[in-house]
Amino acid sequence: MLNVVIIGNGILALTTAYRLLKLAPDCQIKIIGPSDRRGCASLAAAAMFNSFAEIDTGTLSNAIERQKFLFNKLSTPLWQTLLQDVETESGVKLEYGFGTFLINNHVSDTLEDENFDAIKAALEEFHEPYEVILPRDIPQFKPAVRMRASRAIYIKGEGWANPRIFIAALEKILERDSRVKWIDKYCQSLKRSGDRIDHVKLNTGETEAGDVYFLAPGAAFSSIVAASNLDTRFPRIFYGVGCSILLKTNGSTLTNCIRTPNRGLACGVYAAPQDTGHTLIGASNFISPIPEDHVRLTSIHTLIQAAMEQINSDYYRAELVNVNVGWRPTSEDTLPLLGKTSIANLVVCTGTKRDGFHCSPVISNAMAALIAERGSEYDLRLFSPERSLVHIYTRDEAIAIAVRHTINAAYQHGFVPAKNRMTEHLEKYYRDDLAKIHDIAGAGDWGIPPELVDMYRYGHVTQS
Repeated sequence: MLNVVIIGNGILALTTAYRLLKLAPDCQIKIIGPSDRRGCASLAAAAMFNSFAEIDTGTLSNAIERQKFLFNKLSTPLWQTLLQDVETESGVKLEYGFGTFLINNHVSDTLEDENFDAIKAALEEFHEPYEVILPRDIPQFKPAVRMRASRAIYIKGEGWANPRIFIAALEKILERDSRVKWIDKYCQSLKRSGDRIDHVKLNTGETEAGDVYFLAPGAAFSSIVAASNLDTRFPRIFYGVGCSILLKTNGSTLTNCIRTPNRGLACGVYAAPQDTGHTLIGASNFISPIPEDHVRLTSIHTLIQAAMEQINSDYYRAELVNVNVGWRPTSEDTLPLLGKTSIANLVVCTGTKRDGFHCSPVISNAMAALIAERGSEYDLRLFSPERSLVHIYTRDEAIAIAVRHTINAAYQHGFVPAKNRMTEHLEKYYRDDLAKIHDIAGAGDWGIPPELVDMYRYGHVTQS
């Protein structure tokens, strides 16, 4: 009998437990995690099945980003079966749908146009079904006149699910299974003995032991590792603090996802139905070295404004039901940590940033296979948990990307340049500022991931 201790109770922990029970029927599983799921990234998500819609200009020409994209897109065709299986086995009616409307409006600058074009080119390269449509034909798309979209496409295979209902359904399946034990506590640290983990220490001082340990605590990963003295080198995991807002939209509720391309170092604006009467608007994001429980006012303001101006002007009368806060686990090199470690009975799974929910079908298959010693059919070498930081960009590439996205973000937030060379001067200022940050970090032949620039600026990361 295989005794597995799962540390974490987010989407990747639960889907892995679900897969493991099918793969290794003689296993026993303990799931350690607080029932309130403080900071759970998936509970603040739309959650969207998007791979192509997340492409930026340059994604597929960068060898590492292309490899990550190819891994991410493996999950999309698996979602239909997973949703049907979970719905059948739990008896819970899930809320989900397929078909994403990608719009190209003019709230930001030309980077958004380029990303839209890059997505279309990728759809064609991989023969992914899509349709060019008129923005006015998108159901419940009613933006303010000056925020209207000029172009739109419909990506048939990408969609959404209500993550709260989906996670509740998974919980119901696992709670019915006598092989699963739930421990409503925090993991404080892991105790190593030789080349193995001996037990888990909980925040209450109690301990739990097993044969294999699956460490999937999201953004809390580095704090657990630091308290454990494991004598291993994992990339640090930061807190990608983001929020979404849930609106009661009644007759104006969307039928499908509507989203922009990525912009301003984030995923742009998106809106997704959660059921027949509610729509979720997202998203915001900033990287923090510590958890933040409350959302910043500017994030709520931006999302409310985007909902009314870029999605549906009738949302001025929508009811604000909830503000969700989640911590996207973001690694020092922005790539996930997936797989076995030099500690014989420790498997790691974190750092998925905003891809955790979407990638859970593939990641859970891979992790369950590794835990059960069946071998993974997926190539996880790029995501090896114990690694030197992967340098995705050259110095010049990273600086150029950061400058483009910083200016792009400014336009999203109302920037109106003076009628002179103001934008040109700003670009030079940002390039010079970023060059200094790279110099301090010793980044001569590699580039700092643009979303992590402030982690270097304020000394949370000093060198790679």
